[in-house]
Amino acid sequence: MAKTGKASAKARAVKLDADLRIGGAAGAFEALRAAAAKPEKNVALDASEVEKVDAAGLQALIAGRQALEQAGKNVLWSGASAQLSAAATLLGLHENLGLPR
Repeated sequence: MAKTGKASAKARAVKLDADLRIGGAAGAFEALRAAAAKPEKNVALDASEVEKVDAAGLQALIAGRQALEQAGKNVLWSGASAQLSAAATLLGLHENLGLPR
């Protein structure tokens, strides 16, 4: 399950697990949704350790990102693995996720 914590006084950190496939998608979404309810305006997503990802995992990230934005949060990426970036690019979701190039 993804973990949430304080990255700093200005950003809520959400660290994604190494396995972001269908079995972990709900946990990732719940972590992002929980961050939406926190007082910090900025949410820093750390996907630097993601090793496995599928369409369900990417869908959970997109839905979570939308929940954060609807709550008025700024979504920042503090890290994204090559595997996550490659999967998002392959499926044409890089921009939907706001991933840095």
